Amino acid sequence: MQKLTRSQKAQLPYTLLLDPETGRAAAYNSTNQLITERASKELVAFALANARQDLPFDVAGHAATPTRRPPPAWATAEVQERMRLIWIQRPASDAPAQEWLEIPAK
Repeated sequence: MQKLTRSQKAQLPYTLLLDPETGRAAAYNSTNQLITERASKELVAFALANARQDLPFDVAGHAATPTRRPPPAWATAEVQERMRLIWIQRPASDAPAQEWLEIPAK
C-alpha cells in the first residue's frame, strides 16, 4: 500500500479561490502557495462536494497579506469581489493514502 508523507499531503489542494460565475478557480496548498491558476473541473467539483468552509473572498483583508494565497492573474478587481474562498475537507492525517489521493491534484 502506498504511503504519503506529510510533505506530499501538504502539497495537495487545501483551498480554492472560485469565481462562481464562470466556475474558474485557482488552487492552493496547505501553506497557501499557488498550485495552479486553472483548477480542473474535477477539483472544483470535489471541493464543492467536500467543502469544510465556503466564504466570500475578503478582498480588503487580503490586501494586508498579499503573498498569502495570491489571487490568480485572471482575477481582476471585479472578479475578486465575487470570488469564494473554499476550504476542502481533508482526510485525517493518519487516513490511508487512498483517501488522500481522492483529492484531485490540480
